[in-house]
Amino acid sequence: MMKRDAIYWAERAERGIYWTVGTILVLSAAVFLVYTIREAVLAYAKGQFTSATIRAFDRSLLTLMLAQIVYTTLSYLRQGRLQVEPVLVVGIIAVVRRILVLTAVVSGTSEEMGLVITFEQSMIELGLLAATVLVLAVAVYLVRTGKEKHS
Repeated sequence: MMKRDAIYWAERAERGIYWTVGTILVLSAAVFLVYTIREAVLAYAKGQFTSATIRAFDRSLLTLMLAQIVYTTLSYLRQGRLQVEPVLVVGIIAVVRRILVLTAVVSGTSEEMGLVITFEQSMIELGLLAATVLVLAVAVYLVRTGKEKHS
């Protein structure tokens, strides 16, 4: 009896933690999105179109990552098990964000961002990032086809 009570309260505590983290993530994403819009508008007003667009796109992708993590958290709370596909999607978005920043560095539009990297380093990293996207995309495909077979 005592063991069941302990498990009951541990499960309740776990759900409380997930709800708290989910709430923090939602609030963070909303605040970050407002900040991103504000920063982009101010940068566009100053005529910094290229860097403003890159930063807005980068930060929008970060906001999408937060939203996807919230979705994963809510899925866990609803179903009681972790969904793999949303985690893989977060990975893909994170890699795309890095590719965007790296491309900005290579193209020379990142002076304002203070980022410096050699061309050879950037090509190696781009290759690894491309391979990572491919692996994650294959993983998403396998997860989806696995779900279809079990449904």
